[in-house]
Amino acid sequence: MAMILDAFLGNFKEMLTKMAEEEVGMLFGVPGEIEKLQTTVVYIQGLLSDAEKKQTTESIKNWLLELTDVMYDADDIMDLCQIKAEERSERRGSFDLYSSKFGCGISMLSCLRNPIFAHEMGTKIKKLNSRLNEIYKRKSELTLNESRDVFEPSNVRPMISPSVAPVDIVGDKIEEDAAMLLKLLTSDEESVKENVSVVAIVGMPGIGKSALAKKIFYDPEIEREFPLKIWACVSKDLKEIKLLQCIIRGAKGDYGAAEERSELVQKLTSVIQNNKFLLVLDDVWPDSQDVWNGLLREAMIGGARGSRVLVTTRDDDVARFFQPTTTHHVHKLSEKDAWSILAKQVALIESDSETLKDIGLELVKKCDGLPLAIIAIGGVLRERGKDILKWRKISESPLWSLYRRVQENLRMRADYRALMASLISVTPIASDRSAT
Repeated sequence: MAMILDAFLGNFKEMLTKMAEEEVGMLFGVPGEIEKLQTTVVYIQGLLSDAEKKQTTESIKNWLLELTDVMYDADDIMDLCQIKAEERSERRGSFDLYSSKFGCGISMLSCLRNPIFAHEMGTKIKKLNSRLNEIYKRKSELTLNESRDVFEPSNVRPMISPSVAPVDIVGDKIEEDAAMLLKLLTSDEESVKENVSVVAIVGMPGIGKSALAKKIFYDPEIEREFPLKIWACVSKDLKEIKLLQCIIRGAKGDYGAAEERSELVQKLTSVIQNNKFLLVLDDVWPDSQDVWNGLLREAMIGGARGSRVLVTTRDDDVARFFQPTTTHHVHKLSEKDAWSILAKQVALIESDSETLKDIGLELVKKCDGLPLAIIAIGGVLRERGKDILKWRKISESPLWSLYRRVQENLRMRADYRALMASLISVTPIASDRSAT
C-alpha cells in the first residue's frame, strides 16, 4: 500500500505544482495553502518507507488507512476541477476527450472562472491541508522516521494523475459494461412509471466506478439523447446549498443570489421542468445517501420522461437507498485488461512487451485488478523507463505486503458496515414494558 500511496501522493504533488505555477491559491482565496500542501505531501512521502517496517502495529495500519481516505478526498477535488475544466473547454469546442486530467494544454484556471466555485474549492483545499497536516504531526507518537531510500519520491515526476480521462481505462470489460449501461440509460423502460429513474454503479475504492461513469457521460449517444448533462461530486462532506447551486449551474441555469434551500429547490425545479436530463451523482457516501430522496427528487421529478440519475458509490446499502431500477457492480479487471492498461500507461510497443510483459504481469497481479492502483504504478514505471531491472526491484519490494494488508482492512470495513446494517434491521427494538 505504501507504494500505491507514494504514487498517489506524487500525482497529487504534480497537480499542486501546476496550481502553484498558476497562482491558483490566490483565486481560491487561500494564498499560501497550495505551497503548504506541497510541503506536507513531500514530508508524508518520506514517512512511507518506515511505515512499512512498522506495519505490524494497529496504529500504523490505521494511520495508513486514514491517509488513504484523505487521498481519495484529494482525488475528488481533482475530479471536480477536471469536470469543470472539461465543461468549459467543451463549450468552447477545444476539449480533447482523449486527454488525461488537465492535459492537452487545458489550464487549471479554466475551472475557476466562477468565483463561487473557486471559493468552494478554496474551502476544500484548506480542509484537506488541515487533515494532512494532522496526519503528518502524528509521526512523533508513531515514531515514524523520514526516509526516501526505497522509491526516491522526491525524484519522481508522475506522468499521470490518479483520476484519469475515460480512455485511460481500457479493455473488453469496461467496453461491455459501458455499452450495457448506455443501452439501459437511453432506452425507454415501459415498466418505469415515473419520468426519472435511477441507475447505480457500485464497487470498492479504486475499482473504476467514476472512470466508467465518465466514459458514459462523454459518449456521443448520451450527448444526443440528453439535452442536459450534469455531473456532481457528492463525497462525504455534502453541503446541500453548494450541491443545489452546482446542479443548477450544470443544468445551464442561474440561481442569482439565492442561498436558501427553498429558493434553490424552486429554481432547480424551474430549470429542469420538462427537460430530459442525465444527472451523475459521483461518490455518494452513507452520510450523504439521502441526497436524492431527501433533497433533489422533489425538484427534478418534473424532468421529461426518460431522464436518468446515475449514482456511483462504494456501498451497496447506499445504492439501495436510491431505489435504483438497476444496480451494476464493477468487478476487478481480468489479467488481460489489467495488462492493457499498464502497457498503455507505460507506452509499450510490441518489442518492449517481449521483454517486459512477464514482470509487468507480476506487477498487475499485485495491484489486485484495481485500475486506480495499476494506473498509479504505471506512472511510476513510466518515469523509471523501460528497464527490466528497475521494474523487478519495484515488484520485489516488501512494501507490497503492506498494500495487501490495507486492502484487506478496507474490505473488512465495508463488510463490517454491511453486517451492522443487517443486525440493525433484524434486531427488535425493546419496548418500554420489556425494559422494566
